[in-house]
Amino acid sequence: MLKDGKNFVPSVERLFPERYREDVGAVFLRMDDTLSHYISGQAIECVFVGVFMGISYSLIHQPYGLLLAVFSGLATLIPYLGPYVGLLPALLVASTQGWKQILLVIAVTIVVHTIDGNFIYPNVIGRSLDVHPLTIVIILLVVSHLYGLVGTILAIPVYAVAKTIVIYVWQIIRIRQNPPE
Repeated sequence: MLKDGKNFVPSVERLFPERYREDVGAVFLRMDDTLSHYISGQAIECVFVGVFMGISYSLIHQPYGLLLAVFSGLATLIPYLGPYVGLLPALLVASTQGWKQILLVIAVTIVVHTIDGNFIYPNVIGRSLDVHPLTIVIILLVVSHLYGLVGTILAIPVYAVAKTIVIYVWQIIRIRQNPPE
């Protein structure tokens, strides 16, 4: 939708009766906007994790700290598993320095990802999608138990798009029931 919306939306609009085509196009524009906000929120979260991991790695004198921080920030895109994926290369590098460095890397990762998972992610994504942070936490907890990793990856964008559609349909129904004078 984000890339081929100019071709996709008219094709979908043709599937609907003439009187609904404008509404279908408007819904797709809103869905596109919602997904864009989600992607920008994810980017902000990745930057947060990358920056704070970089600062933390420099404080504990982790070799290749900047590179490892960038990798950790990118790995944050994977819900739940991202912190572990980002931790693995850092542990490999820390293992060349000794047990103290390994423990420092683990501690830094736990602190940064605890702050991210409990405060930053729900607030950033919540604000970008206009969803309460507690709603995001509950959705992720429920969906992770029901659908596993794939569910957690798709849960928030699917919820946001569904919310956008429901709100738009509700607004259309209200307008049609009470037309402006």
